[in-house]
Amino acid sequence: ANQQRVAWLSLDEGDNDPARFLAYLVAALQTVEPGVGAGVRAALQSPQPPPVEAVLVAVINDIAAAAQGGDHKGRPYVLVLDDYHLVTARPIHDAVAFLLDHLPSNLHLVIVTRADPPLPLARLRARDQLTELCATDLRFSSSEAAEFLNQVMGLGLTGEDVATLETRTEGWIAGLQMAALSMRGRKDVTAFIRTFSGSHRFILDYLAEEVLDRQPSDIQEFLLKTCILERMTTPLCDAVLSLSTSADSQRILEYLEHDNLFVVPLDDERRWYRYHRLFADLLRQRLQREKPELVPEMHRRAGEWYEQNGLIAEAGRHALAAGDFERAARLIERAGWEMLMRGACLTLLGWIDAFPDSFVRSRPRLGVIRAWCLAVTGQIDRAESCLSNVDVQQMQGKAAAVRAYAASVRGNARHGIAFAQQALEQLPEDNLLLRGFLTLNLGIAYSSSGEPEAASRALNQAIELSRVADQIDLTLAATATLGHVQDNQAMLRQAVETHRRVLDLARDLDGQPAPVVGMAYLGIAEVLYEWNDLDGALCHVTKGLKLLELGHFVTYLLFGHSLRARVCLARRVLDGAQTAIQQAERLAQDDDFAYMMAVLGGLRARLSLAQGDAAAAARWAQTHRWTDEAEIDRACEAEQMAVAWVLVAQDRAGEAMHLLARLLEAAQTAGRIENTIKILTLQALAFQAQHNLDGALSSLEQALLFAEPEGYVRTFLDEGEPMARLLRCALSRGVAPNYVARLLAAFGEEVEPASPAVESLIEPLSEREIQVLRLVTAGLSNPEIAQELFIAVSTVKSHINHIYGKLDVRSRTQAAARARELNLL
Repeated sequence: ANQQRVAWLSLDEGDNDPARFLAYLVAALQTVEPGVGAGVRAALQSPQPPPVEAVLVAVINDIAAAAQGGDHKGRPYVLVLDDYHLVTARPIHDAVAFLLDHLPSNLHLVIVTRADPPLPLARLRARDQLTELCATDLRFSSSEAAEFLNQVMGLGLTGEDVATLETRTEGWIAGLQMAALSMRGRKDVTAFIRTFSGSHRFILDYLAEEVLDRQPSDIQEFLLKTCILERMTTPLCDAVLSLSTSADSQRILEYLEHDNLFVVPLDDERRWYRYHRLFADLLRQRLQREKPELVPEMHRRAGEWYEQNGLIAEAGRHALAAGDFERAARLIERAGWEMLMRGACLTLLGWIDAFPDSFVRSRPRLGVIRAWCLAVTGQIDRAESCLSNVDVQQMQGKAAAVRAYAASVRGNARHGIAFAQQALEQLPEDNLLLRGFLTLNLGIAYSSSGEPEAASRALNQAIELSRVADQIDLTLAATATLGHVQDNQAMLRQAVETHRRVLDLARDLDGQPAPVVGMAYLGIAEVLYEWNDLDGALCHVTKGLKLLELGHFVTYLLFGHSLRARVCLARRVLDGAQTAIQQAERLAQDDDFAYMMAVLGGLRARLSLAQGDAAAAARWAQTHRWTDEAEIDRACEAEQMAVAWVLVAQDRAGEAMHLLARLLEAAQTAGRIENTIKILTLQALAFQAQHNLDGALSSLEQALLFAEPEGYVRTFLDEGEPMARLLRCALSRGVAPNYVARLLAAFGEEVEPASPAVESLIEPLSEREIQVLRLVTAGLSNPEIAQELFIAVSTVKSHINHIYGKLDVRSRTQAAARARELNLL
């Protein structure tokens, strides 16, 4: 960039005279090359200026000649025409088109404009002579927004505050700058950011003066009357405006997009649009101030159109905004269950909370939907209180369904199973959606109670019910839950296959993935963590949490944050682990989430030890130790495994032995294979600490027997040097030599392989195939791999087929497992 000379011409409405435009153009070029246009500048000021093309030919020749000699020989020029959207004169557009057609090789033309200019852009694109940067390209990313706000503007905002501002402004730099200027000197910037919108005076003045007030009256009327819509399409706009023909709406939408007037297309076919968030805020404030009487009527018309077109949830929102409670309630009751499955619980709660309490009590269906939403978002006590007002007999089945879910969340699996079975008896056979959802929760309860086979049967039944009912969100949720059950049974490879089925199903859907897909990302992340692919695990955790936050699925959000904490601990990023645990603890501030609270307690103890605070870990273990009479359920098992781990880590193995024996018996009886592996591992370390090497190797060998088929790594790696020492001893005694050698290699120790590795390949993999295999193992899809490696999707498929042949496998999961077995990664 420092080798280029830039001539800048800022245009305004007065520059639509061709002679004036050319004179300013020559003057701008002379700032970087004084000799350009010297022969025509005086002629341009005469009463009869020369023809436009003659002037341009002279300028082009002067620029070309400058490239051959002079002080700047060979260095390129850049000519910038700023605010080109203010040019309306056809002769000037023709002049610029002529310049483009005869552009010398040492001149680059940059046009800054709010709207596509009437120039031969299609021809330039076809010749690959045009680079276009649109609003999307100029949008600041989260990292760029953080750099601008904190380094350039010196605000020192938190990551959460930056993310909120970036979302509200949609990366619009002017909006970010105005927000930054407004925050200077404020004490509570977080409160300001929460309320920042298009109604803020800086934003309001800018958008009003620069955009809205410049539009013709018919455009302004269209903008004001359609701003109540979250998204727009021509027939919907016609309905809101009460137009008999769609010609005007279509024309105006095309005009708004063409002139970049803060509208965003939502599909490639340009059928659906929305307004930029800040611009919509301005329009709604202007509408409310100037024509408030129109607002209910506009919402009523929009609601009628949505209902007629089968979009019931949107119809309900507009009916509520129009103040038509009866119609809104009827629509919410009709669409509520499907919205709940799509993860729209917070939206539903907001709508129902807008009704008076007496109105909700008079409609039992609304009360049950509210209770479901409260339960799914972690407000279990409020959900049960809400159910106490539901007395109508036909609602008792649905009320029992809520109680079944609440019991499962609280760790009371027996009650969860009983309530679910009661609800299934009371629900009509043709209510496939709710029966499928209940059967899903029955599967979760069976899994929690230590009945994995019953859990799998229930979940497969839920999947079948959801398919018959054509409820894809329920299919996704039940399939992802089945994957988690398989993971708990130490069926890691099968679990990944199941979760990938969820991702494949979601890719076939239009629009954004459903929040429940986040469950599958977390399931894959947990397996990748166990396989010691920490980068892949973190990537999938991040994707999963982002989706789950849309639906505020508290149970899985807790799981996701705890998994992020485990990844951070494994990487020794203790601040990251602390943040993840705190985020989870904020979500679960009561005892409603017994199992996850137990998991978080154990993670907190591990973090304390990693931070050198042994006393805090010891206090936690002492507080949470249980008596011999205590019943061992899933939550208790998770908590007491963490207690045992703290005892072993603090050289109190003798105290841990009896506890571990009881935990092992309970886990084996309940069929929780993954926990069995972990408990046997702890037991081996406890025996070793007591100098009982035979006992240690016996427990370790049992753990390895369960763990080797599925490739467990982190369960052993997380135990550090004591486990490495025990594995060396196991290797010397010939215990699972191939597997133990791989585990020691994961510790960073060089161990002579006990079996051939790369030599066992049918044919060695190429360097590119190794790159593709790494990305396959990380869980990337074919299009994502193509984007990462800058190759075609068809090429990715070809590489994967070659990899399958060389590794003698038939699936991605088998390829990943085979690659790890052969140490290819």
